[in-house]
Amino acid sequence: KNRSYMFELLENFKNREYVDTSDERITVEHIFPQTPNDDWHSFLSTEDVNLLKDKYLNTIGNLTLSGNNGALSNKSFKSKKTMNNNGGEQGYEYSRLWLNDYLKGIENWSIHEYKQRTKIIYKRFLNIWKYPEVEINIVDENSEQNIFDVESATHKKLDYFVFENTRIDEPALVNMYFYVITKLFKKNAQLLLTNQDLIKISKIKSDFRAPQGLINGYFIEVGIDNNNKIRILKRLLTLFELEDELIVKFSLDNESESRFEIRKEFWKQLLPKLNNTSLFSNVNPSKDHWLGTGAGFSGIYYVLKITRTYVSIDFEISRASKQENKNMYNTIFESKSDVESRYGSALIWEKLPNNKMSRIKTELKDVNLYEKEDWIKMSNFLALNLPKFENAFKPMIDIIK
Repeated sequence: KNRSYMFELLENFKNREYVDTSDERITVEHIFPQTPNDDWHSFLSTEDVNLLKDKYLNTIGNLTLSGNNGALSNKSFKSKKTMNNNGGEQGYEYSRLWLNDYLKGIENWSIHEYKQRTKIIYKRFLNIWKYPEVEINIVDENSEQNIFDVESATHKKLDYFVFENTRIDEPALVNMYFYVITKLFKKNAQLLLTNQDLIKISKIKSDFRAPQGLINGYFIEVGIDNNNKIRILKRLLTLFELEDELIVKFSLDNESESRFEIRKEFWKQLLPKLNNTSLFSNVNPSKDHWLGTGAGFSGIYYVLKITRTYVSIDFEISRASKQENKNMYNTIFESKSDVESRYGSALIWEKLPNNKMSRIKTELKDVNLYEKEDWIKMSNFLALNLPKFENAFKPMIDIIK
């Protein structure tokens, strides 16, 4: 149906007389046929024949519409153009179809004619299916913006913000977030408390991963990334009908560290904290999202990973042989309960049957490398669990050797 739709519009674009291309008598015709007769080899070079047959046969430049497809068949181009058996006017030169107009004025069908016709159809195509003319208003992010014009706040710092005509010089977006919610709570606490689908507010501190005290014993979560903070503020300002009351000015220094520099900075502050284990003692900070070290046996590694959604410690089995990796994994899996007992909690077991490698890991979710307020939690997780993780797998390394 897509092919029929394309041909219908190509044929009828600005035509005074509509052609019903869905008429079953009108079918798609190959100008250079699928099974050319010997005449084609007489008029065309071997190179042109091979190109038309192998590369261009089913492309738009070599296709047209015809009510006489059966009669034209695999005949030469000249025969297809001039055919008039029994006065039936089967040839292209008798056709009323736009798609055959170019064919009426040429004497042969070769790569040159093919390319010329393709250009003609291409221009018509672009007149039918035009590129959209869209005006995009570019916002200068170094100027003041309404909070509703902010599309992304990743890695950004504030110069200041203005809430209800009060300017606050504050670089940290999290502090703006807390300030605005506090002001809204003072305005109408009940409105916030009855709209928990927009923001969770509770007196139970343990309900939150990174709680921040509000007023009267209530807490909110601040351990979320900047873009989520922006989304929540937009919803709350809409609820309070204060859409025009929060203006932000991002710092000119927002071209802050690239993700590579951020990763290296995290590893640099983490490595001195990895006590009670000699793993990674000879490893330098890198710009990758992972840091690996050998486990004392070729192809077996301990790997630390940091991302925008989780941090993990992996035990990776990645030797040259896929089958050997799976056998080693199976051996360790047989001692799953012992391994997890030594570690102190359940682990994530990933055989990965479609991959060469297998791995077993522990991870902490809902943390973001690019939110520095998460770094303490991420570092504590890695420093606390790496020695236990190493202890859990040490006995297994000797077994799989």
